[in-house]
Amino acid sequence: MHFRLAVVPEINHLSALVAEAFNHYDLYQQTIGQTFLKTADYQRFILQLHAVHIAVNVHLKKVFVVEAQQQIVSVVILDSPQLPTPSIWQYLKHGGLKLLPYVLKHQLGRFLKMLEAAEKVPQQDQLANWHINMLAVNPAHQGQHIGSKTLTQYILPYVKQHGGQQVSLITNTARNVAFYRKNAFQVIDERWLAFQSTQIKSWALVRQL
Repeated sequence: MHFRLAVVPEINHLSALVAEAFNHYDLYQQTIGQTFLKTADYQRFILQLHAVHIAVNVHLKKVFVVEAQQQIVSVVILDSPQLPTPSIWQYLKHGGLKLLPYVLKHQLGRFLKMLEAAEKVPQQDQLANWHINMLAVNPAHQGQHIGSKTLTQYILPYVKQHGGQQVSLITNTARNVAFYRKNAFQVIDERWLAFQSTQIKSWALVRQL
């Protein structure tokens, strides 16, 4: 397998891959997903949301992919004090205007504010901290330990090579918590995220390098 930066011509492919990987993720389905009456409309929203997120971060050189046999098997977005923070202008430039209807009809602004607050929890103290903003495994390659290999063989060595002292992330499923604990991450925070009348559990985890 090979670990490298994603490039601009791959944005559409990566967006579709990530949208499929997260289509049934509790964070989306149990919160903003409940505001959609039709499954097809919800799926289009998930694709557009990730298309904007992927496009912005590819241009900022924060998206990495793992390839095996010329196929992309996982996608990673990394945040750190060494990497640029996206601006509102960059989100608008790379498709953010297409999300405006979801702000009005589906409370996207509230959802993103909730998510941003949760992401900040494990990043508040350490300047050397790196954060896994996203780790998505290609659905066609799930069940092959791709997530574990991506984490241990590529993400953690890359962060350590670039001076990182710890890696953090958040997740919203107990299954993922067990996976990261098995890979030496420790839970540093547990809380409930509120969206309308729904609450979903959020865990923040950190691993020292």
